[in-house]
Amino acid sequence: MINNKQPISTGYGQTARTPHPSFAAQSAMVLTPKEIIDILRRHILLICVLTFCGAVIGGGLWFVLRRIAPKYTARTYIEVLAPGQLDPTVIGTPLASKDIAFEFRFSKAALIKQQNMLQELIRRDVIRETNWFKSFRDDILKIIRNLERNMGASADRNSSYISVSMTCGSAEESALIVNQMVDLFVKSQQSTVQTDISGKLRELSQQENELRNRLQSINSSLADIRRSSGLTQLEGMGDNFRHTITQRLGSLEVDKMKLEADIEQIRANIVTYEERKTTDDIVQRTTENDAVVIGLIQRIASLEAELARKMTNLGENHREVQQLREVLRQTIAEKDARSVMKAQQIRDSDITTIRDQYTLIANRLAKLEELRAQTENQQRDLDNTRATYDDFISRREETRDKLFAVQEQISKYNLIKQDAETAKVKPIGLAPPPLRVSSPLLIVYVPSGTFLGGMLGLGLAFLLELLNDLLRTPKDVMKYVNVSLLGMVTHKNLDPNTADADMWRVVRQLPFSMMSECYRQFRTNLKVSVDIESQRVILITSGNAGEGRTTVAANTAAIFAAEGRKVLLIDANFRRPCLDKIFPKVHPDAAEEKDRGLSGYLVGNYSIEEVIRSSGMADTDVIDSGILPKNPAELLGGQKMREILDFAKQHYDRVIIDGPPMLLSDAKALASLADGTVLVFNTAITRRGTAQRIVRELKEINTDILGAILIGVRVLKGGYYSELFESYRQYQGAHSEQLAGQPS
Repeated sequence: MINNKQPISTGYGQTARTPHPSFAAQSAMVLTPKEIIDILRRHILLICVLTFCGAVIGGGLWFVLRRIAPKYTARTYIEVLAPGQLDPTVIGTPLASKDIAFEFRFSKAALIKQQNMLQELIRRDVIRETNWFKSFRDDILKIIRNLERNMGASADRNSSYISVSMTCGSAEESALIVNQMVDLFVKSQQSTVQTDISGKLRELSQQENELRNRLQSINSSLADIRRSSGLTQLEGMGDNFRHTITQRLGSLEVDKMKLEADIEQIRANIVTYEERKTTDDIVQRTTENDAVVIGLIQRIASLEAELARKMTNLGENHREVQQLREVLRQTIAEKDARSVMKAQQIRDSDITTIRDQYTLIANRLAKLEELRAQTENQQRDLDNTRATYDDFISRREETRDKLFAVQEQISKYNLIKQDAETAKVKPIGLAPPPLRVSSPLLIVYVPSGTFLGGMLGLGLAFLLELLNDLLRTPKDVMKYVNVSLLGMVTHKNLDPNTADADMWRVVRQLPFSMMSECYRQFRTNLKVSVDIESQRVILITSGNAGEGRTTVAANTAAIFAAEGRKVLLIDANFRRPCLDKIFPKVHPDAAEEKDRGLSGYLVGNYSIEEVIRSSGMADTDVIDSGILPKNPAELLGGQKMREILDFAKQHYDRVIIDGPPMLLSDAKALASLADGTVLVFNTAITRRGTAQRIVRELKEINTDILGAILIGVRVLKGGYYSELFESYRQYQGAHSEQLAGQPS
C-alpha cells in the first residue's frame, strides 16, 4: 500500500501528495489567483478578439443609431423657494436647513412626473399637434410610458433649482414638450396653493364666527351671575382684597379661639378647685383671717401659758393641771372644727363662682358658633359664585385670545393669497431647442461595447475552463482524484524526435528523448513510493479503452528491463489484444499459435512454459492474450490465474499486466490478484468523473493502488512546464552533442 502522507517527486520539480477527500473537494471549488491568471493567458487571444469585436460593434451601432434614430434632450430649470409658510408680516424669514430644503425640492420634482400631470400634459392641443404625439397613434398607455422613460425631473442638492428635461427625436419638439410641462406644473402649483389658502380662509372665518358667539354667551353668563347673586364685589378683586364676609368669618374664628382658650382655662381651674384640700396653704391663710378662729388661737395661746405655769408650780399630775389640759384640748378641737368649716365654705364658694363663669362663656361660644356657621354658609356661597365667575372670566379671556389669533391668521392668509411667491416655484425661462444630439454618444457606445466584449471573452474563457472536465495537467490529478501521481508522459508532438516515433517502443528506440525520460521518472517514483520488491505484479489499467494502457505497459516493461531486471509482460485484454503487434511472433500464421496464450493456459490447453514466449528484447518475455474465452472475468479471477502469477513471481523480477479497462469486470478480477495497480490517465480522453469512479471502485475491492501516470501532457499557456521542457531539451541537446563528439 502507498503511504498517502509521503511526498512523491514527479521528477519535474513537483511534489505530489495524496490529497484528503475534503481538501480535494474544496480545492476543486476554489480558483487560486495563479490559476485565474493561467486561464487568462491560455485564452488571451479569445478575450482580445471578443473585446475588439465588442468595440467595433459598439462603434457601428453608434453610427447606425446616429443616422436613423438620433435623440435630442431639451432642458430648463424651475426655482424652488425656501420651504415653510411665508409670513408677510415678518421681515426676513429664517432659512430652512440644507437637508430639509433638498427634501422639499425632491418632493416637488417627484410631483412633475406624476401620472395626472403627464395626462394633463398630453391633453394640451399644442402637444397633440406634435409629430412625437402622432407617432403613437393615440395610444395613451404608450405615450405615458414614453414620458415616464424620457422625461426627467431631478432636484439639485447644492442649489435651489429643479432640472426638467425631455428627450425625443426632434430638437424643437423636445423643447416644446419640456416648456409645456414647466408651464403646466407651475400653474398647477399656484392653483393648488390658491385653493388651499381659500379653504383655509373659510375655515378661519367659520372659527371667528364661532368664537364671537362664544364670547357673547360668556358675557351674558357673567351678567346673570352678578344679577342673581346680588354681590358687587366679584370682578376686579386682586390677591390682597378680602370680602367683608371673609373678614367677618376671620374675626369669628379669632373670637372662637379665644373663647375656647378661656373655656379650657376654666375647666382647668374647676379641676384645680375640686382637687384642693382644706389643709391647703391658700385655704389655711384664708381661714386664719376669720375672727372666731383668731379668738380661738389667742385663747389657746393663753391656756398653753397657764398650763405651763401650773405644771411648773403644781406638777403634771395635779388636778388643776389636768383640768386646764382638758380645756386646752377642747379649745384646740373647736379651733380645728371652725377652720375646717370655714375652709369648706371658701372652697364651695370658689367652685360655684368658676362654674358660673364656665356657663357664661359656654353660652357665648354657642352663640358664636351659630353666627360662625351662618357666616361659613355665606362664605361658601361666595366661593362658589366667585369660582363660577372666575371660570367664566378665564374662558372669556381665552376666547378673546383665540379670536385675536384667528383674526391675525386671517389677515396673514389674505396677504399670502395676494403674494406671487406663495406657490414656492418659479420658472427660470423657456428651454431652447438643443443643438447637439444627446443619444447615441460615441463615448458611451464604444467603451460599453469594449467592456461587454471583454466581459463576454472573460466569461467564455472561464466557461470553457469550467466545462472542460478532462485531466489535462498533473495539478488536475492531484486536485480532483484522491490518488498519488507517479509520473507524467509528454505528448509526442512536444518533441520533434518523437512526433513520428512508435509510442509502443519509444523507450527502446529513443532512449534520450523527453518521453523516455518521463518513463524513467515514472519508474523511479514507483520504486521510491512503494516496496517494489513486494509489489512485483503490477496491473496497468484505465477507465476507458484507448487511453494508452498498452503503451504504458510496454514502455514500463522496457524501462525495467533497461536496468537489468527480468520482466514478464502479460496481455490480459482478451477483447483488444495488442502485445502480439508490438512483439510479433516468429510463426504468426501457424494454426497452433492462434490460441496459445493466456486464455489457452486458463482453459487448460497449454502449460505455463508453453504460453510464455520471448519478446525479441533482452530480459523481456511476453504472454499473449490468446483467443477470447466465454467467461473471461471468471478465468482471470480463478485459481489458474493465481498459479501463473505465483510462477511469474518466482522466475521474474517484474510482472507487468496489460489489463482491460475498468469498464469491464475483467479488470476488477485482475486487480484483486495483482500486488498493485497503476492507473493510466490520458489528457485527451480521461474525464475527472471517470478517474474518480475507477479509484472508488478499486478501493471498494481493497486493491492496492500504487498511483497514476498521466500521458499526453501538453504545454499549456500559463504553466511552468514549457520552461521545464525547454530546459530539458537544451540540456539533452548538449548531452547529445557530447555523445556525437565521442569516437564510435
